[in-house]
Amino acid sequence: MSQSYHRPRPAGMAGAILDKQANKFNDVEAGYLLEWIKDLTKEDFDCEASRDNFREQLKDGSRLCKLVNAIQEGSVKKIMKPISNFNCLENINQFTNAARKLGVKDEETFQSVDLFDGRDLFSVTVTLQSLARKIEKLGIAPPKQVSKDQIVNM
Repeated sequence: MSQSYHRPRPAGMAGAILDKQANKFNDVEAGYLLEWIKDLTKEDFDCEASRDNFREQLKDGSRLCKLVNAIQEGSVKKIMKPISNFNCLENINQFTNAARKLGVKDEETFQSVDLFDGRDLFSVTVTLQSLARKIEKLGIAPPKQVSKDQIVNM
């Protein structure tokens, strides 16, 4: 039986902020975003709607690089092999830079550690939704949206 390691939450304000961001994350939305990425990249991977799977599928950044290359060929010139943390973080940075070039605002763009360390996966969904809105103008269908009854207010 595998055990997962969970870092202790920071105390005080930082911990409260992280908890609030974690509560904004929506598993259903994450599943829809993974399906959208799968459709655009033509890659076959697990689109299970869960926080852990969302992070697992995207954390090395290579799928995100393939996504922006599917949207605009050559957005990421060289996708790094995910053989080290540095390479994974570099892939994520290349994705966020490409997303900005496609029109995603800085304040809607997540930081590499938000995804890689799983600190703020909600911010990752915000970036992907923003990217989807920008490229919808190019005729690329957005991901399926979460219905109001699937949104849990915390």
